[in-house]
Amino acid sequence: MERTSKVYHATRNFMFKYFLAFTWIGFNFVVFCKAFSHYHHDPEYYYLSKILGNGLCISRGTAPILNLTMAIITLPVSRSFNVLLNALFGRWSIRALVFYLEKIKVLHLFLGTGLIIVGVIHSIAHFINIVNFVDNYDAQFDAINWATGMDDSKLRLLVATPTGFSGCVMLVTLFAIAYFSSRQMRDRFYNSFLASHHLFLVFYGMMFYHPLSNIIKHQTNLKAHPNGCDIIDDHVFRNDSVLQAICSEEPKFSAGDKSLASSASQHPESSPFSVMKIECKTQAWIWPLTGLSIYILDIIIRYLTAHSDRRKVSTLQSYVLPANGVYLRLRFTSSKRIVISAGQYVLLQCPAISTLEWHPFTVVDFPTAIHNTVSLTVAVRGDWTQRLYDLVSEKERLKQSGAGHNALGRLQFLLDGPYPSAMTGMLKCKRIVYIGAGVGITPFAGFVRHLLNFNTDRPSRIHLIWIVRKAEMFTWFADELKRLQERFWKQNKPDRFTLKLFLTRNYNVNVIDEYFGDYPTLKARINKGRPNWDEVFLDLAALYAGKSVTVFSCGPKGMTKELKGMCREYRKHACKFTYLHEGFG
Repeated sequence: MERTSKVYHATRNFMFKYFLAFTWIGFNFVVFCKAFSHYHHDPEYYYLSKILGNGLCISRGTAPILNLTMAIITLPVSRSFNVLLNALFGRWSIRALVFYLEKIKVLHLFLGTGLIIVGVIHSIAHFINIVNFVDNYDAQFDAINWATGMDDSKLRLLVATPTGFSGCVMLVTLFAIAYFSSRQMRDRFYNSFLASHHLFLVFYGMMFYHPLSNIIKHQTNLKAHPNGCDIIDDHVFRNDSVLQAICSEEPKFSAGDKSLASSASQHPESSPFSVMKIECKTQAWIWPLTGLSIYILDIIIRYLTAHSDRRKVSTLQSYVLPANGVYLRLRFTSSKRIVISAGQYVLLQCPAISTLEWHPFTVVDFPTAIHNTVSLTVAVRGDWTQRLYDLVSEKERLKQSGAGHNALGRLQFLLDGPYPSAMTGMLKCKRIVYIGAGVGITPFAGFVRHLLNFNTDRPSRIHLIWIVRKAEMFTWFADELKRLQERFWKQNKPDRFTLKLFLTRNYNVNVIDEYFGDYPTLKARINKGRPNWDEVFLDLAALYAGKSVTVFSCGPKGMTKELKGMCREYRKHACKFTYLHEGFG
């Protein structure tokens, strides 16, 4: 019975987890089958199908899938669209919004992976079509054949025609984007990842160029030349007046899918709606234009927002933190207060480092009625953040040496946002567990600032687990954590906030005494090593039996996967764990 229960739960979780994937794959399969059947059975493609065989059906069946994917693949990563969703649905359906925000990166990766797979199938089908165009060349139907003869070069069709050349460029572009999008390349060579991702603009351009060879041609005079006229024996045809009346013309062909004119003439009784549907089928450029328009519109909105007077910022403070961190405090030059909520993030650009790169950072302190400033805590994780750390360190060194803090000039930043994230739902939950690894504490830091600035009843119970490699990192938010503890103690709610700190490397009692002599309550909660997740979740399941607990995390992929499995496992203990995570990597 227990084994049956495990199989049931595993199957249910699998189906729920991949429901969207199954739905999308199923929809694409239906689209492919309909297109395949259309080109396989439609009499207007009889002669083209004789030359190309199933290569025609497969290439045309995958084409609408590629078009639809390219039309929507930019939507999940459109930050302006996410802001619109937050404005429309954030108030009444925060869980659905948070679920979407948590999955947008997965959705984009899923669409991209599908694009590569279908693109490869589409390309292979066209390679086969090129071979068939040459090998099955028939001078009687040269108007429908892409090749110029039996001796035509297959390489010419592949690289020296609009369809062949654009197809090769698009395929190489997809592989380049996929290679530089791998986690290893993204972490080590972010600039290459960013540059390669913008090759999608080349891909969109080639999509407009791709159909210019007009290799897909259909017959336009089926009434005067129905299918089968080509296989009638010449002697029989000359002596049969009925056949001569039926096959009164040679076949005529037109480029592209069914044209509006021919379809309308063959179906005069069709409604304006059906004619419009036929016309839309011929306009393949609409699909890449849709995806490109989403991207361009998002870029324009973000550019105007980031360069508007209301978003202009000046640097009030910038200094390095222990354990390779940087603290930035930026002030909005406009007197109008920007509304930023706990858990939201902004995109930051430093022109002194790069005028192209924007990097996401969670806001740890946001504008209030007292001050119109925003604070960010940055950990060194790549070349951009390393360069920022070096600039701030050099400014501090020059200031201490007496050279003046303006020796390098004031660091200038551009700020874009704020944008919603999965962490914005913390204030809506009754019981939360936040697990942060290293700099993954920053979303919770903004949440702490909110609790310190405002009186709120939610969450009623808060559990924080912070895991770091260096003890110095605990000092980043030691003051805030200490103040939050004291606040709840004064309110006679000591159990409302539970704190556990874990130091995984270089545990040294002397170092801890040095840094946390003034924070005895924090010092007492520092543990050596990593958390025992079974003990943590067993305690939570016993404490909140029959109740709902939302687990938030921000950290490496391995920890995320492990915590997700723990939430799934301990749901069986009558505690309803919901898991949400944040990640920018």
